Amino acid sequence: MMKFNKLVASAAAFALAATVVGCTPAIGKGTETAMTADGYDVSSGMFIFYTIQAYEDAADILQTKNGTVPTVKEVKNAHIDDIEAKDWIQNKATEYCMTIAAIENEFKKIGGQLSGEELSEIDQIADNFIDSEQNGIYTKNGVGKDSIKGIVSATGSGSNYYGEYEYMQKYIFDHYYGFDGEKGCSEEELKDYFDENFARVKYISISLTDEEGEALSDDEKKKLRRKAEEYAKKVNSESDAMDKMYKMNEMQEDYDEYVASMTTSADEEETTTTTTTTATTTDSDETQTTTTTDPYENERLVQRYTTTTADETENNSTGSTTTAEEEEESDDEKADREFKEYVFSDKLSMNKAEVYDYDENTIYVIIRGDLRERMTEDDYWSEDYIYNLQLLRYNDDFVDYLEKLSGNIIPQKNNSSFRRYEPFKLDLSSLEPEN
Repeated sequence: MMKFNKLVASAAAFALAATVVGCTPAIGKGTETAMTADGYDVSSGMFIFYTIQAYEDAADILQTKNGTVPTVKEVKNAHIDDIEAKDWIQNKATEYCMTIAAIENEFKKIGGQLSGEELSEIDQIADNFIDSEQNGIYTKNGVGKDSIKGIVSATGSGSNYYGEYEYMQKYIFDHYYGFDGEKGCSEEELKDYFDENFARVKYISISLTDEEGEALSDDEKKKLRRKAEEYAKKVNSESDAMDKMYKMNEMQEDYDEYVASMTTSADEEETTTTTTTTATTTDSDETQTTTTTDPYENERLVQRYTTTTADETENNSTGSTTTAEEEEESDDEKADREFKEYVFSDKLSMNKAEVYDYDENTIYVIIRGDLRERMTEDDYWSEDYIYNLQLLRYNDDFVDYLEKLSGNIIPQKNNSSFRRYEPFKLDLSSLEPEN
């Protein structure tokens, strides 16, 4: 499940300036409904939920500015974007609710329906959320299960971000950006996108430092470089691409054994005595080296480096994208960038092992395989992989689309609810900083 940034539409902010901060007609005398947004009734429970979220947003802004977690009183007395905190928080809460309304209305427009399984999951998430001690602030302030379920249904999340592409958002995304969607691409085009932006690689990382991180001697470095070159030569001696991947596994095992022998040799010398010990040979499997039978073991996906780079994790290389800020690179960032550029350059031929100097302390023996070979239903072309790739390709477009939807909504607020549930009339004691 993928995450994307909070939906904060500039158009929505413009609409708020005219409708929320100014005078608007009350919807009714009761306070069960906080506002109506494009025909969607936003419950007071949902409004309270997002008021608390907006308070935390305000507190985060002040903490970033001042360096300390603010007290509730300090937030109350603050101005954010030249707006009193109370009004800023209610504007932000309204903005969140407008996004929920946009998702709900769009879901209805395209004929969306949640499955029984999804409804059951939503119900369970709501129960878990309410039962969570850390979320007691919501139930304490009157946020009921139905409001939580409405938030979960629209966003797939019960936390302070519009979060996981599930439920209504997923349905909307599939409708517009799936293979049959008007804004999406064909399956073959998505495969091309995957192949152009990701590389399937396997590498052996050879360290030129000791256990304490100190640089090895020049002779030791030369010895390890010769070992790396020998590994690459042995891999390239295989004619079949798959056999080369198996050979890379063997070379990794050889290097691991070499490192283990080097780190234990000193200890073995210290424990040597004048007593002669006879080695016993057994047929136990534990004394035999087991060569892996998985040619894909230790393979990784590397994403092409661009001005917009992916947030990569160890388990999921098809993460969401963030714009790289223009600032001086650290040594680690430079090494990572240069490595990615090398992987996608002509210097690294397909199915040929090479020795690459990652940085002054590390040598790689690396080989790149054909990514399309692994685009199968039970591997890199499963439903989850396809979906994540579609998200990666169209994430920004989808967020922009939802922002436009919410930006076109002019909310009508219930003045009674807004007065009754002003942020600092809520019980925010659990958000006070610890002494």
